[in-house]
Amino acid sequence: MVHLEAAYKTVIPVSPATEGYNTERLAVERYEFPAPKPAQTKTAFLWTHSNGFHKETLHPLMHRFIRQLRQLSQYDHTDIHFVSFDARNHGDSALLNEGKHIPYFSWFDQSFDTRQVIKEMRLKEDYDTLIGVGHSFGATSMINLEFFYPKTFDGLCMLEPVIRDEVLDVEIRNEFPPIKFTDKRRDTWDSREACFKALAPRPFWRDLHPEVLENYVKFALYDTPDGKVKLKCPKEEERDVYKVGFVPSINAFASLRAVSIPVRFVLAHGSVFTDPTIGGLLREQSPRVSVDMVDGTHMVPGEKPDDIVPSIVALTNDVNTEKNRKAAKL
Repeated sequence: MVHLEAAYKTVIPVSPATEGYNTERLAVERYEFPAPKPAQTKTAFLWTHSNGFHKETLHPLMHRFIRQLRQLSQYDHTDIHFVSFDARNHGDSALLNEGKHIPYFSWFDQSFDTRQVIKEMRLKEDYDTLIGVGHSFGATSMINLEFFYPKTFDGLCMLEPVIRDEVLDVEIRNEFPPIKFTDKRRDTWDSREACFKALAPRPFWRDLHPEVLENYVKFALYDTPDGKVKLKCPKEEERDVYKVGFVPSINAFASLRAVSIPVRFVLAHGSVFTDPTIGGLLREQSPRVSVDMVDGTHMVPGEKPDDIVPSIVALTNDVNTEKNRKAAKL
């Protein structure tokens, strides 16, 4: 199992611009990787997870990325910090907010919560560079945040965001497999071992990298008073998040026309969330947009984390090259 040890953990309020502002909270962690040589700059990476998962399922990818970045001499004088958080109805945040369900939590709320993390963790004030890395629901929410507040990020690496150039009819949306079947999924087991044995042979779960599946089983569950284990993210909440994602998805697509920072998309050939043919449309929206295609499904960050690292490194290099070019003109 690959689990990053947090240098700092905290609990913060959700965005004051959203419903639940006075009751709900977010679990946030920071992971620190000091420069191997005297530090001259600080870069923060903010990581956001997909719907139904949690921050720890990104740890195998984060581990591989920092290992690769530390092999590049241009970052020898850069302190690197990772910050991640659980969406308010996921992971550790879901436990903090148990019994405080609001009837409407949108992907736009997630955008504002992401901004709240940036503010509370001082990711603009205390760092020279801020880069966002998001998957699925987390990625789409980051794109919309950048649209609402330009230059929030210096660059974005978006892993299989849910992004479309149209809004599907309600009858079609209601047949969307994650919406249709989430209510039917199992959410309670006798133990974590029983959960692992139940999930590991099944098609969706067996495609995940073993380290990701191990982290899911270890950190997605909590111990119940009756001696069982249950998903921290209630399946009803997961379903509702899917149901309200369609308008934010087209908003994210349209917002790319105004993007002013480097945005690199990583799309999977086998995705059922994002039509691979949309890659060309994404490029057409802005010269700031680039697209990488990889083998895998919508869950490719959790299936093949090694294949995702080059794209995040490339985005990081693009951001730093641009910053150095601007500094040279001063």
